[in-house]
Amino acid sequence: MLILTSAAAITHAVAYCAELVPEAILQRYAELLETEATAWIFVLQPGDSSGCLETFRRRPFEVWEFIARQDGWYEAVFIICDDGFGHVVLIPDQRDTAPDLLTICKANAD
Repeated sequence: MLILTSAAAITHAVAYCAELVPEAILQRYAELLETEATAWIFVLQPGDSSGCLETFRRRPFEVWEFIARQDGWYEAVFIICDDGFGHVVLIPDQRDTAPDLLTICKANAD
């Protein structure tokens, strides 16, 4: 799992891990994080489980703002604080992705 917390981290991930990340989605968040740390981005990788995600986020995968699908990835957005800080979870729509997360995403994607 990649955890990106700044625009610089996103730039690095796109440059050095391009085959593991959804570049178009990340570029959108890089612009937002350029001036203010408003989100942490969790990019699931093959073999990452929902339990692993919950451990790193310190929250269960529930009560999302929205789930969208783009370019073979699900984007689940969670608002954590009243100031707008949140988590973005990017989940690849692939066979080796945690089946429970895929089921949730497929059932709830816009």
